[in-house]
Amino acid sequence: MIVGFGLLLLLALAGLGKDGRGLPLYGAVCAFAGATVCSGLMALLTSVALIGLNGLAWAWLRRFAAEAPDRAAVLPVVGTLVLLLALGLSGAGLGLAPVLGAGAVLAGLCGAAWGVPLVQFTGLLRAADGLIVVSCILHSWPLFLAALSLWGVLAALGVTLLPRLAWRRVEEV
Repeated sequence: MIVGFGLLLLLALAGLGKDGRGLPLYGAVCAFAGATVCSGLMALLTSVALIGLNGLAWAWLRRFAAEAPDRAAVLPVVGTLVLLLALGLSGAGLGLAPVLGAGAVLAGLCGAAWGVPLVQFTGLLRAADGLIVVSCILHSWPLFLAALSLWGVLAALGVTLLPRLAWRRVEEV
């Protein structure tokens, strides 16, 4: 469990400020981290959802990806580390797995607060992945359905808005 969540948080930190090239790997590590805590049908469905959704998202998003990822992502990394430290100190009574799952959600939200629209959108997808992991940790079907609904809303927004934002970026150059 600790190895899975350690990899998950390292990938979350490494993915901040990036355009989502690591989404399929991030989804696989999220599935591994969730499956180490949960079992049964919930573990199977969350694993399939995480791997499938992240793979499909990157297959669609790569046409908007810049050639070189943004290297100036220091502020979200520092913010994520500070928030993870505060979460670890204040949430010690919850247990290790829920705190680490909430940390994955926070890392995604910090990534959504900085950068170009594609980087922000990828951060929101990572936060939704974190919610799926938390639903597996808490074994909560309503949270799992809400996280899948959030993925659906983000997919609809991405299909609607990202082509327009990419077109605008090309016009400005």
